[in-house]
Amino acid sequence: MTAGGADALAGWIAGQRWFAGKSRRIVSVVLEDGVRVGPGTLWIARVTLEDGRDDRYALPLLDGPAPHDGLDDPGFCRALLALIADEARVAGAQGEVVATRTRAFRPPAADVSARRLAGEQSNTSVVFGDVLILKHFRRLAVGVNPDVEITGFLTERTSFRHTPRLAGSLEYRDAAGPWALAMAEELVDDARDGWRWLLDRLAAGDAALGALRTLGRRTAELHLALASDAGEPAFAPERITEGDVTAWTGAVQAQLDAAGLALGGRLPDGVPARLDSAGLAGLVGAAKLRHHGDFHLGQTLAVGDGEDFAIIDFEGEPLRSLAERRCKHTPLRDVAGLLRSLGYAAASAAAPAGWEAAAREAFVSAYRETAHSAPFLPATEAALTRALAVLEVEKAAYEIVYEANNRPDWVAIPVRGLVTAIAALRSGRAAGAP
Repeated sequence: MTAGGADALAGWIAGQRWFAGKSRRIVSVVLEDGVRVGPGTLWIARVTLEDGRDDRYALPLLDGPAPHDGLDDPGFCRALLALIADEARVAGAQGEVVATRTRAFRPPAADVSARRLAGEQSNTSVVFGDVLILKHFRRLAVGVNPDVEITGFLTERTSFRHTPRLAGSLEYRDAAGPWALAMAEELVDDARDGWRWLLDRLAAGDAALGALRTLGRRTAELHLALASDAGEPAFAPERITEGDVTAWTGAVQAQLDAAGLALGGRLPDGVPARLDSAGLAGLVGAAKLRHHGDFHLGQTLAVGDGEDFAIIDFEGEPLRSLAERRCKHTPLRDVAGLLRSLGYAAASAAAPAGWEAAAREAFVSAYRETAHSAPFLPATEAALTRALAVLEVEKAAYEIVYEANNRPDWVAIPVRGLVTAIAALRSGRAAGAP
């Protein structure tokens, strides 16, 4: 690539929504490998930033003098899907693209429509007719991708059908290991983003408590499915030890410290600088397992008009490493994440007084009733309440860091959630309870 071409590519990358280094200048872009796909090339690029950080990105580009995204071209998208259909292996100069498909793969017609979805964030999604959706990962990480892994486990090893079944995946393999490129899933009919759906319901004066109870049941069923296979090492439940509790408390403390720094070096009034391990101590002896890892309303699809829900996007929190996202933990982290999402919904929709408390109760009570005596629940109600409060502290502190860096006008929402969770931890009552 010429110097001018490299500059044009760097400028194009810097302007994309999925580019993770927007606050820093791109120093160089090196195309490390490329694989021909239909009318273009799937490039593996190393992007170096002015602070010295190197990131790898997948760049599906059409042939031509100027950078043009291949995912805007139906022919390129159909060629990507054909790799999965054929379980193809395509060599590049340094590695190869390897495609796999599952038993759930149903090949669409050769001329199926391919439509890129708007509103992308870190990934790009393409819908094929009314059959499949392909999620293309942009920023790459070496190792097992938890979204592909968990969706594949639910598809192949469980009867849980409230996550779209995995149809297949693409990865790039080189000397460093596997790098997930894309995954194809069944398309859920008559579904809407759960976050947008709830805001619309609240705007219409509907508290949606029945739907939130349904979501609580589906969340518990997801955790029961993820705990169902003791013979699969990556998913087999394990006993929570005192060492786990100590380590998890330390992680919460580190997140709290990071939140304090993001707020200018000072935590809100009423939030202690140090936490002890008592809040999570009631989890010792319960089971830790794989879980969603970044659960909020935007990771759900409201099916119909909220008659049911599908749970999607198992990548985990984007600021954490792949290794962290694949660790077993208490699945109550997912419950805490959804409770924090209800707090965001209440603030965003200016919900009436008392709605958030009622919504939290609807979700948690249905979750508890469905999970019942599952091994991942602590032995007592008090232990459950304390653990959820600590996990909400962790999530709210994470949100503070995210919002301070990305949406400073929103930071008051997680600050309020952090203060409320600390108060719940001290009182021993669920946040929002009277």
